[in-house]
Amino acid sequence: MQQGARRRFDHKLFIRPHYFSHDHRFKGPPPFAKRPLIGPGKKKAKQQDVFHRLGIDPLQEASNDVLMSSFVTEMGKIKHRAETGLTTKSQRRLGKAIRRAKMMGVIPVLSSVRLPWNRH
Repeated sequence: MQQGARRRFDHKLFIRPHYFSHDHRFKGPPPFAKRPLIGPGKKKAKQQDVFHRLGIDPLQEASNDVLMSSFVTEMGKIKHRAETGLTTKSQRRLGKAIRRAKMMGVIPVLSSVRLPWNRH
């Protein structure tokens, strides 16, 4: 007998032709799907997170255009957590602060701030 458990047919279920194949009858349990990497783990994020380490609330820094523009792409989108390396809480608060800064006119809505020392 093969490694996987032999599957039985139930009389109540509809049977498809491929159910009779050897591969289907002796297939093992499906492997668990890994969650995609959204960002760093909790411990690593706390070590990398600038706001967490310095005790700064991103919402209080919404008027700081240099800080807010460093977390925005060239197209004006908020960088995701895998790029910023922030904790989940800080990333949510940072997103809220960036949206506030855009509404207040501190940073541009559709593109990042072009500072003289950041030109490529």
